[in-house]
Amino acid sequence: MAIMLTRLLTIAGFDPSAGAGVLADIKAFEHCKVYGQAVCTALTVQNEEHFEKTNWQTWLQIKSQLQILAKVTNFNYAKIGLVEKPKTLENIFKWLREKYPNIFLIWDPILKASAGFEFHKQNAASWQKLMAYANLVTPNLHEAQFLGISNGSPKTAVLVKGGHSSDSQKSEDLLFFPNSPIPIKFTAKRIKGAEKHGSGCALSSLILANFAKYNDLEKAIRKSKMSMQCFFKNGKGKLGALKCYNA
Repeated sequence: MAIMLTRLLTIAGFDPSAGAGVLADIKAFEHCKVYGQAVCTALTVQNEEHFEKTNWQTWLQIKSQLQILAKVTNFNYAKIGLVEKPKTLENIFKWLREKYPNIFLIWDPILKASAGFEFHKQNAASWQKLMAYANLVTPNLHEAQFLGISNGSPKTAVLVKGGHSSDSQKSEDLLFFPNSPIPIKFTAKRIKGAEKHGSGCALSSLILANFAKYNDLEKAIRKSKMSMQCFFKNGKGKLGALKCYNA
């Protein structure tokens, strides 16, 4: 009997270290036993500790990748990570919504690399107005402040990640549903010395995969947070891992 593959799409940058971007997303999908496919928005020159530059893909290059995948796959779930500018993000959102009207979309707004490089320093309003295209937005504290959504958004669900908070004992993520002032809290014990490159990419991809499996956002986040404890404990140096590898 043939097994039907659940296919998830990631649209993000290519990080040679595989700690972030599409390579990290695919690993997270595999961890959840779903099949991932990827569209590249940028080729970055970096490792897990140092960032040099970004070589952006144009919208036409991104679109051609989307079109060839669409010839054989009807995507129901996708996440978007690093993109060059608001117009590019808008084009991606509109193309996906037109092609797949019922697709569940996560936008992980990457404004700054963990190595310190800032991708986007301005145009907060231009980024913010695009949130309505997504079902869930997953900013960290700094990104939430930049977008003006630290307490949620009236148009889409927002998960504000607390990994950059000053609390040395725990990390607390807050899930806001549209027009709901009271968030759902997800608290995890902070693992000392476990700051990892690409943790935001891993979390948003795990959430997408788990949502595809359970169709329950709160459950998807809780299961993903449990997997992230493994991510922070495994790996080496700045690279996390969702499983143990032989030395």
